[in-house]
Amino acid sequence: MKRLLSSVIEIPERVHKGDFVLGLSQGVKDPAATLKDYVVTDQLVGCFDDALSFIRGSLETGNSKAAFLHGSFGSGKSHFMAVMHLLLSHNPDVRSVRELAPVISKHTAWLDGRKLLLVATHMIGAENLETPIFDSYVQTVTKRYPGTPLPGVYLTDRIFENAQAMRVQQGDELFFRVLSGNKAQSDSGWGSLDAA
Repeated sequence: MKRLLSSVIEIPERVHKGDFVLGLSQGVKDPAATLKDYVVTDQLVGCFDDALSFIRGSLETGNSKAAFLHGSFGSGKSHFMAVMHLLLSHNPDVRSVRELAPVISKHTAWLDGRKLLLVATHMIGAENLETPIFDSYVQTVTKRYPGTPLPGVYLTDRIFENAQAMRVQQGDELFFRVLSGNKAQSDSGWGSLDAA
């Protein structure tokens, strides 16, 4: 019996850029849709294990670490991160994905009961790393914990404004002497008035 391919799988008449790409923030908000068509290959199982091990190592040592996830457009980076977000937030839907069971089982002891603040953001159009990361961090904290003091990520602006005002008030000589701890200026040029 002859069957058309369109009777077996859904083939859209038109395809637009981004139709098959999952946005990270969208994926986090709709776990069921994120997991519905997600195919967990053996390679992805290894990637989830590596990523969770990396996070565990950072938490256990107390050291801030960063990882770079790369791949071509549409290769599944955002989808991977959305599923990772679901794993770290103890989402029950992701825990029912059969292929992820060995990874979840391996990492359950350190992951269960741990509360992590997960900040989903992207860098599209960003001029630097700090602004989108800190903005998303502050928005996440403000939304999840209303009424709490804002994180101190923007306090440096006030510090520099205060330092500038003190420099104007005290003058360069006194300002830099106090700043250097009243040490005599060295010949290196660092901290000297000429270098300022």
